[in-house]
Amino acid sequence: MDVKKDRCKGMILAAIAAIMWSTGGIFVKLVDWNPVSISGLRSFIAALVMLTYIKKPKFTKTKPQVLGAITTCTTMLFFIMANKLTTSANAILLQYTAPIFVAILGVWILKEKIRWYDIISIAIVFLGMILFFIDNVNIGNTLGNIIAILSGFSMACMTISLRLQKDGSAMDTTFLEIF
Repeated sequence: MDVKKDRCKGMILAAIAAIMWSTGGIFVKLVDWNPVSISGLRSFIAALVMLTYIKKPKFTKTKPQVLGAITTCTTMLFFIMANKLTTSANAILLQYTAPIFVAILGVWILKEKIRWYDIISIAIVFLGMILFFIDNVNIGNTLGNIIAILSGFSMACMTISLRLQKDGSAMDTTFLEIF
């Protein structure tokens, strides 16, 4: 019985997260604040929600945890800046270039092997990124697209830092971003 409850709870929480993620771009566009203020408010709300789950966060202050907190912060800030300068679709899709950067950084930092299908995937995504820049000749859109890619790179750095924490908690690292 508990497995069914947990599964149902997980599905509901995943649906709520999907709704929140998919409406994030809309609300960033609607609010006439600067990106730092929006990022700060979003982080504050996230901290309140996270505190209900983790109760007492454990801060080890290791290099990977601090790097993870910093890159969580910069990912959010770059995403909001990009969203203000380009379309929400571009900001979101270009942020998800992160797996490319994770694959590249994984080889360099984590000493992982890159496979032939990783190379094909990276090439296809790079071609898709080129299409974003060809389509938008407006300088604001181009700057927003570049910042969105920085958001993707920052998200990749966050992922690598979380993977470097063998016994660390992703929740605690993400929560540390608030401080």
